[in-house]
Amino acid sequence: MFHCGMRQMEEKHVANQVDLMVWSNRLDLLALSNFKGEVQVHRLHWQKVWNLPPPKDNVVVDSMAWRPDGKALAIGYNSGTVCIINIEDKEIIDKYDFAYETSEEFYMANNYGIPCITWAVKSGNLESALEYNVYDDPSIFLPNPPSPSNTYKNQGVEDNIKSCHDNIDQTQLSMLMIAYGSGNIYMSVFGRYPYGTIHLSHITKDDYGEYKILDINLSEDFSVMQVLYLDKTTNNISLSLVNTSVLSAYAEELFTVATKHGQIVSLLTHLDRTMISITEAWEHILLEMDTKMAYYASSVAEGGVSADLLELLMLGVPSDELEVFLLQELTAKGLKKFGNSVELSYSTIQKLVLRQLNIIGQSVTYHLAELRGLTRIPDRYKVLCLEEKMVTEAIRASCAFLNKCLELQQVIDVSMRNYKAFFRWLFVVIVRLLDEQTSSEIVKITQQELTHIAEFLYNFDNVHEENTESPTERPVKFNLERLGQYLLDEDLTILPDDEDNPWHKFLKENSCLLKENDTIFSMLEFKKFSLVQQQNHLKISVGKIFDVRIKDVAKYFSVLYNLKLYEYQNKLTKEHLRISQIFDANEERFMMAFTDSEHMTEGIKFMSVNIKDRICIATASKFSISSFLLRDNIDIPEQDLSILDLQFYSSEYLSVLVNHPSIEDCTIFIQVPLKIVLENSSEFNMKSKSLVFNEKVIRRNLSPQLDISVYKVLDKMDGFRIAVSGGRKVAVVLSNSHRKVRVFEMEINGEDEEDETLDTTPLSQGTNASESQNTPDKHNDQDITF
Repeated sequence: MFHCGMRQMEEKHVANQVDLMVWSNRLDLLALSNFKGEVQVHRLHWQKVWNLPPPKDNVVVDSMAWRPDGKALAIGYNSGTVCIINIEDKEIIDKYDFAYETSEEFYMANNYGIPCITWAVKSGNLESALEYNVYDDPSIFLPNPPSPSNTYKNQGVEDNIKSCHDNIDQTQLSMLMIAYGSGNIYMSVFGRYPYGTIHLSHITKDDYGEYKILDINLSEDFSVMQVLYLDKTTNNISLSLVNTSVLSAYAEELFTVATKHGQIVSLLTHLDRTMISITEAWEHILLEMDTKMAYYASSVAEGGVSADLLELLMLGVPSDELEVFLLQELTAKGLKKFGNSVELSYSTIQKLVLRQLNIIGQSVTYHLAELRGLTRIPDRYKVLCLEEKMVTEAIRASCAFLNKCLELQQVIDVSMRNYKAFFRWLFVVIVRLLDEQTSSEIVKITQQELTHIAEFLYNFDNVHEENTESPTERPVKFNLERLGQYLLDEDLTILPDDEDNPWHKFLKENSCLLKENDTIFSMLEFKKFSLVQQQNHLKISVGKIFDVRIKDVAKYFSVLYNLKLYEYQNKLTKEHLRISQIFDANEERFMMAFTDSEHMTEGIKFMSVNIKDRICIATASKFSISSFLLRDNIDIPEQDLSILDLQFYSSEYLSVLVNHPSIEDCTIFIQVPLKIVLENSSEFNMKSKSLVFNEKVIRRNLSPQLDISVYKVLDKMDGFRIAVSGGRKVAVVLSNSHRKVRVFEMEINGEDEEDETLDTTPLSQGTNASESQNTPDKHNDQDITF
């Protein structure tokens, strides 16, 4: 009788073949991808949380990583796209497309995909996040933008804003690292702020090298990065240790700029939403006008609507068609309702401009000004590669946007005045035509109002025929006045009259003020911009500040060691190579293990690098596990067991899945104590140019040193893949058919660490409350297929 501290929780048969499996280290959640490119999140008892289809057809998942707080999941697709998904509602928080980066002619981006995603968290809390600083509190100076209009409800965008705050409001620095293309590593603080991209050629000093990154690991203080990669030209598996002390030394600065970036992005998202609300309100006016006037416009010649109305204004007598339209189609009651509806839409637009666009514009300007202040402290913020000139350009764009909002407000005021005069005049005409008795005050129209009406009727039905696809299709008829042009992504056709503007006159007379001045600048270059163009210009200007393609952060990273580990004779595939890395914070060492499932009997190659006190000491070993492990069963002749998969369970154990030597549909799950592996490793010179795992490193059979309590035979389970989590004390085994999964709860007794074999004990009935508080309800046995 033996115990491996494993208790089976569930065994499920699934509809679609499972590919990748990743446990969350914060919650009892397992993320799975299948051969159809779908991603599912399941609870420990196989209760499905959600299912996410692929972004497009024939796309599958290459890699996945959980955000350290467990609230988001990063999914890398073979198309070169990475999506950050909110766990609560599976909404996309962020999306990156790396396909555009891989445009070189000699290879296709699809051959590379996203081979690796790592989401690391830095130990220790950030002072800036915990200590209140009055200078960092914008709420003292800035009003909060009110919630947007109810006319536009897009849950996704709201979640985008919410999630942005979730990401930034953290006490520990986290770094998302995405491998893509021929050896690029994209780094993003909190998965939101784009810090920069480095290429392996910077580390290997070979500009023409072609690489595939296999795994990335950061030390707990972010000072050293270990990158495992395949050199495509030599077919060597290599390992690089990179000095990333810039990330640990400037963690507070990274947090400060990431927070600013988050605030600006959040405001720009709010701006997008408000602009859609304004456009919808404007389209409502057009629709109302078009609905009312379309019938009449179809009965007269082109241009006849404004001609008839102007004639009515000049002569006071309507044409026969116009009279029928006014009395039978429009009517006094209909006109009143029509007028109220249009006025309501105008006032909605005005409120959105005043209470939303202005406040957002002011807030963006404030945060950009603060960011510019940071760029002027080079000793602290130069490593973030922010350019003061670009921030100044963005401030100009933000001020220009505010100026355009002011211009729009004036246009709205004029338009509303003209509208009111137009509707009042039409009402008077209808009353007169009906010979109804009304007070003289209502029917009285001043000369000034007549001028406003004439101005309004000018170009009343200026139909843009060139915009229509076919002659039968009727375009929107009425270019009513000047507001609509501001909501189109094209130059203004009717420019505002600002000849008498005293500020413009002053700048014209004192042009010296504009020379190399980042405080006073002219708005003339933006005179023809619509509000939409101005908004796009602002977004582009802000985007340039944070554009990783123009940031050279690689110069702050230096290579410590570049090691060639192993040379493959055949072409290597993702399926054959099984790799796992871990950083042991207590001992300050990286540990890495890999095996080639095509040559299963070659065993496991293990390497550790101790980085304590900046003196790197490395050890390496090859080890195998033989059937001697099952020494209770004397009938089995000794032979090396085929290694199927491996993954670090914790800094003390390496979980290994091996084939059973005699029973065909059984596999063995082993918790190999790393203490034993390290004792059987030998030190090597890291400056050596030869392969680390050469013939001098003798392969050892560790079975005699392993206690019989560290393994468990999985009956009727022809295992293929495993996923384990020491933090959550869980494991999952996937069958060779990819269609059966078996979930286990692990409980390792840490009291026996003095024992060399590090026995694992079963979870007893007497488990105390603190150990079992994370265990979900055991009775939920719902079978969910996917």
